Amino acid sequence: MFHQYTLDNDPELHPILVAFLSEAGFDSFQETDAGLLAFAEAERHEEWVKALNELKAQFSFDYRWEAMPERNWNEEWESNFSPIRVGNRLLIRADFHEADPSVEQELIITPKMAFGTGHHATTYMMCELIFEQSMKGLRVLDYGSGTGVLAILAKRLGAGDVDAVDIEPPSAESTAENAQTNGVELHNVVLGELKDVPAESPYDLILANINRNVILDTSAALYQRLKPGGTVLFSGILAQDEQLLVSRLVELGFAHQETRSREDWRAFVFTRD
Repeated sequence: MFHQYTLDNDPELHPILVAFLSEAGFDSFQETDAGLLAFAEAERHEEWVKALNELKAQFSFDYRWEAMPERNWNEEWESNFSPIRVGNRLLIRADFHEADPSVEQELIITPKMAFGTGHHATTYMMCELIFEQSMKGLRVLDYGSGTGVLAILAKRLGAGDVDAVDIEPPSAESTAENAQTNGVELHNVVLGELKDVPAESPYDLILANINRNVILDTSAALYQRLKPGGTVLFSGILAQDEQLLVSRLVELGFAHQETRSREDWRAFVFTRD
């Protein structure tokens, strides 16, 4: 069973609250006229209340909660999934959305989890950066694959072996299923953590659209899994955490090449010398 937590606050705070609550473990989010809706497993209610109260000490909002009736949550999340368009180069849509033959690439995704408020901005920037890479023959890792969009796009654009890893079973399942739907064969889809991806065969390109804490906690392991001369693309970072992330990665030996902005979110290009 799930609980719904309704946050009454300034809509401009939504991206920030989603980022913090995602890190705390909330499952999904939806912006409505009533406020920001956050969904999480009922069994961990005390944990969610603690997280919300800690956020209230930093930001001005009220919240209320209610138990949700049993329902098909996959269908619920799918109904809230809207397409992403990256100019005329890419359209990411579900199979129930209208096709657009005018775009260069079209990916059909069956979402099995919510993307959160930052979904469009962070995914948009990552896809934009992927299009700017010379992908042909690259060995690629999609770290925190979600529905597999980035891994599938990389393969579509000519990458060689593409691996994807995620700790959530629905994500690993979605990645494999969506790859098949889009006629793409990924090299490995790993249900697990970064430590489950061997460092002995490093990557030319790593894609990481996750969040600040995960990136900071695993940045040293990511460095080990990137070839000298390789590139890593990061997104899922709020503007307020930009300097923290850049400083930490530079300390580890990454070279900062570019920062890109969209709404309150940031994406980064780093290389390893």
